[in-house]
Amino acid sequence: MLKRILSLLTVLIMALGCASAETALETESPSHQIEMKTVPFYVANPGNKSPDGFPLYFADGVKDLPYAELTDWVKLMNDLVPAASPDMNADYHLDTEVSEEGGTFTLIRENDSLMTVDYQAGSLVWSDYCAFIQEANGPYQDLASIPPLDQNGQPNLLAAIAIRSKHGKIAGVSLRDYNIPMIAQDGKYLLPLQTLSAFMLYPYDLSLYYNQECVMLASIQAMKTPGAEMANDLMALVTPEMVAQAEAKGLSEQETLQAVLAAAAETEEGTAVVAAYREEYEKSLHKIYTSAPEGERSRELTQFGFRELLLEMDSFYGLKDVHHIETFDEYLSQTSLDEALLGSSVAEADTAVADFVSMYLDDGHSAFISPSYLQSSGGENASGSGFSMSRYSGMADRLSQLRQKYPEATEPYYEVGDTAFVRMDEFKISTNIDYYAAAAAGQPPGLGADTISLLVQAHQMITRENSPIKKVVLDLSINGGGDAPAAIYTIAWFLGNAQVSTYDTFSGAETTTVYQADLNLDHQYDEKDTLSHLRLFCLTSPVSFSCGNLVPWAFKEDGWVTLLGRVTGGGSCVVLPMTTAWGTSFQISGNTRISFLKNGAYYDVDQGVQPDFIIMSYENFYDRQALADYISRLF
Repeated sequence: MLKRILSLLTVLIMALGCASAETALETESPSHQIEMKTVPFYVANPGNKSPDGFPLYFADGVKDLPYAELTDWVKLMNDLVPAASPDMNADYHLDTEVSEEGGTFTLIRENDSLMTVDYQAGSLVWSDYCAFIQEANGPYQDLASIPPLDQNGQPNLLAAIAIRSKHGKIAGVSLRDYNIPMIAQDGKYLLPLQTLSAFMLYPYDLSLYYNQECVMLASIQAMKTPGAEMANDLMALVTPEMVAQAEAKGLSEQETLQAVLAAAAETEEGTAVVAAYREEYEKSLHKIYTSAPEGERSRELTQFGFRELLLEMDSFYGLKDVHHIETFDEYLSQTSLDEALLGSSVAEADTAVADFVSMYLDDGHSAFISPSYLQSSGGENASGSGFSMSRYSGMADRLSQLRQKYPEATEPYYEVGDTAFVRMDEFKISTNIDYYAAAAAGQPPGLGADTISLLVQAHQMITRENSPIKKVVLDLSINGGGDAPAAIYTIAWFLGNAQVSTYDTFSGAETTTVYQADLNLDHQYDEKDTLSHLRLFCLTSPVSFSCGNLVPWAFKEDGWVTLLGRVTGGGSCVVLPMTTAWGTSFQISGNTRISFLKNGAYYDVDQGVQPDFIIMSYENFYDRQALADYISRLF
């Protein structure tokens, strides 16, 4: 089998390097002036600093465009991946095969999937990209990413019990077409650090950040500036009086927002919020990252960064076809964003990235996270939401305000006669909670603390002895998404079996996985873990997005749950975190696309799911008695 894959890879490599022999000779890289420099290396947090550092390579005097040597890279991956998630990747391992004559360096996973770096053809080729980047001990294209067994070897919260897969085709990218540099010289096989990070670390929600002083391996979300989260916490402290005082000054909308946040920060609670964020930030990798001197990009980094951005977006943006994008080179030219991205100002380039993902892609998942260290004092750079997301945010605000009129609708669990309502505004699973130990000790997390805690306790209430409950309504009307494992857990709770389908837009892989969940925390999967014997309903709105769209789609696909409300907000792609080569962080709708399986075919779910019964008045979403009466009249 491995020999067959290698022969097929050879055919594709030849196709990607389709220049004639004469042309290939003309475009061979000249000899480069290579400098190796070992830099400090931080993993996950400032206290985890490698004693040996990490070797980087620089070509022809360019100091801000680092390369990694593939042997060093393989060692990093073999050390990093198993240590980062031992439950899922204990068996992860990369071997190598080098053909000096053929100019190839092949990385071979323990599952026999390959990544071939061909320096003559100027290409990267994968035998099966999804298999190459998947977790070692999980199923193919696994959305749950939860170990099937706990630390004691007993069945865990979720388990995949069946899977149907069509593995991805042999896929590759021509780095030569994007003018991405590849250097094989003096026995060293070099690739830009950014390129390796993109194709091998993004799937793990990781990236390597280089600030010309050190390298940091971090979750992209962990590298965001604290301003946005702190502002959200301060907004909870804003009073109508603060708003009225700011508006009375005739300020602009942005100035009004700044004024009310400043007023909130001056309160006793606000002072504590600001102090807590400052203390946390002082201990963060982002503080080290932005401590490097600000400045401009070299001409080489500017050109490379733009081409690398094109390569990554062409490869990984999961909604290219829906957005009618042929190539991102053409798209960025048509939107004139290429001018700032190729310009001398880092601040303007970062703003262009913010406008690109927020204003133009405007898909709900694509968002700006934080600017480059080169202009760390320049702020968030985002200029606002696109038209679609502005409409979405407005609807979410209106529904939240409307719900406040009905205090019972804000409760995570509420009963009206024989009907139980379970409200879930996000899907969240806590990695630092041992749910089994907490339950055994009689100290489960508070109701609604996260999805697992909420459902475990709601399940106990609904299935209690002499329970009056015959109907259950899952309220996802203000659910903007969250953690996929928690969403799958919810589907399994209602249906017994949670069937989830995905399509990989990069390689064409298709997978349908069936999961079961342990709701009563007895380490078994059986009829005691599901509500499928009851009458089940799901309340949705245009704000039901991402995983809030996935769950009702799974219900629609199954046909057992009655959907109420309005059409959901869509959001079909799993979020993919990304960076630019100069260190800007953002996220996009990635190449893993949630799909609706019907008659053996995979369909996109981005346009949302239609309810079985439309509820015209949003008032009736949150009047629990009125909604319970309406449901009783339906049957």
